[in-house]
Amino acid sequence: MVEIGLGNVLTAEYLIPIFLATIFLASLLATKIKIPYTMILVGIGIAISVSHLAGVTSLNIGQFKVDPKLILYFIVPPLIYEAMMRVDHEQFKAIRMSSLLLATVGVVLATIIGGLLLSYAAGLPIIVAFAFSALIAPTDAAIVIEVFKRVRVPKNLSTLMESEASFNDATGVIIFSSIVAIAVAQGSTLESPNISGQINVNIVEQIGNFALVFFGGIAVGLGFSAGARILHKLMDEPFSETALSVAVLLGSVVVANAIGVSGLIAAAAAGLYFGNVTMKTRDLISEKTRIYTSHFWEMIAFFANSVAFLYLGLSMDVQRIGQNLPLIAMAFAVVLAARAASTYPILAALHKFTNEKSPIAWRHVVTIGGMRGALSVALVATLPESEFKEILKTITFGVVLSSLIIQYPALSRYIKKAFPETTISQ
Repeated sequence: MVEIGLGNVLTAEYLIPIFLATIFLASLLATKIKIPYTMILVGIGIAISVSHLAGVTSLNIGQFKVDPKLILYFIVPPLIYEAMMRVDHEQFKAIRMSSLLLATVGVVLATIIGGLLLSYAAGLPIIVAFAFSALIAPTDAAIVIEVFKRVRVPKNLSTLMESEASFNDATGVIIFSSIVAIAVAQGSTLESPNISGQINVNIVEQIGNFALVFFGGIAVGLGFSAGARILHKLMDEPFSETALSVAVLLGSVVVANAIGVSGLIAAAAAGLYFGNVTMKTRDLISEKTRIYTSHFWEMIAFFANSVAFLYLGLSMDVQRIGQNLPLIAMAFAVVLAARAASTYPILAALHKFTNEKSPIAWRHVVTIGGMRGALSVALVATLPESEFKEILKTITFGVVLSSLIIQYPALSRYIKKAFPETTISQ
């Protein structure tokens, strides 16, 4: 998954110690300067990349390659699993329609609106515009989960944001893969510089395929978790039962991906079941095991988060971002507009016609808090090498960086204003 080729400077056996030292440094700095350690990790990654470009160090980031499938299959799923473990069933029940509609219909709307705006305003070929819009539409689970661990808002609101991010990652992957597959099937690929014309889509077929992939992932996740619940009855030892929870996550993701359904959705369903059914059954899991398992998954999420944000920083090509600032600024504005156009109507309609209430301040938080991150970077990295891939990489990196720099501080300031009874945790 990881290829290291840094000559005498860095060899594979030093990778883990250096990674751990970097996390420690980021955590130490975070306590001193009151900036989230994840943002510091991004900064460290960017600094390493810039130092190589400036010739300050012989560390060649181009030779340090992380397979994007590592992020999609082994970094994002643990984050989703741990986040859904912590979601209370009653709180999720109170916002489930909002969460699922934002994660599905919301991502579809954002993709369509963003694709149309980019193809019109930026002049991008329609396939490229929609591919970018699809990969950037989902909010990043790692960032959203990190944000709402640090800022205090009404619990139902943070549950809404975290569960939406957990589900919409999968939606974004499904839509992005579908767009690329449609392009290839119609004889257009992102490798061709002459991509133009229309995308011919069988809407009914695509909806059916989406439903199969989405709900198939739920079925796999719930199936593994329900089966593991039977095995928990035969165990009474923290290490074994924690290892079983790891097997459930990895088994759900691998099997779901292997049969063509969503591994990310499987991880979300498995985590929700494990945290709300298995963990809360008193005669099934002891209090000692419950505490041990919770701490274990918090640690796993911490390391997965660290990998995701460091990957973001190392992936940034600051030079190309600087050369394409007008295009990036336009793309960032389009992403924000598409997010607003897809979230406000859904939440307003649910607020009016259902029991799921979302005050206007909540809708602002949902829109501002829709940040992008490692998932989008990993998706664009899976494309075949081409000039258009380089364009998409530059736009994606620029939008993700803008999201971190602009939206996170804006969200924190707005929360202080909208929820004065809460405070920002450090």
